[in-house]
Amino acid sequence: MSAAPERIETERLLLRRFEEVDRAEMVRFYGDPGVMAIRKYGARDPVAASLAFDILMEHWRTHGFGLYALIERESGAFCGECGLRYTDDGAEVEISYGLFELFRGKGYATEGASAIRDIALDVLKLPVLVAHSRGDNRGSHAVLEKIGMTFAGRRESPGHPHGVVKYVIDRDSGS
Repeated sequence: MSAAPERIETERLLLRRFEEVDRAEMVRFYGDPGVMAIRKYGARDPVAASLAFDILMEHWRTHGFGLYALIERESGAFCGECGLRYTDDGAEVEISYGLFELFRGKGYATEGASAIRDIALDVLKLPVLVAHSRGDNRGSHAVLEKIGMTFAGRRESPGHPHGVVKYVIDRDSGS
């Protein structure tokens, strides 16, 4: 498998591979209740958030792809994260994105996720890309549908009282 590019530019965004200097920003991101309230995992304390950042950095070293820092090109502001990672069970590669509340509603999630979808399917040549989202996060579901992903099911889980939905896109069929 090819490696993902370390930088991607879209019309309004720069997606760049995370660096150690981003740790404090990501600890703030992972600990922000407004960010994490709509994500699969809740807000994390600073120790757990720093550990999550270590895992994010290791993913790039191990797999040649991972999450990117999502930067607003015009202002240089850190908006959140967007990228690819193996699912918790390691069976599939999923797209992931999250934004600070200030940057939501501007189409940034769709713009970033579209670029990441293209990297997954066209550069990395993944046969299938999946996404998992909180069952009640309708905004995220809309983003996944806008980038061509298809609803593939919902599961209830004791660890996720809101349920988790799965979306997929197949490289060959485009859905």
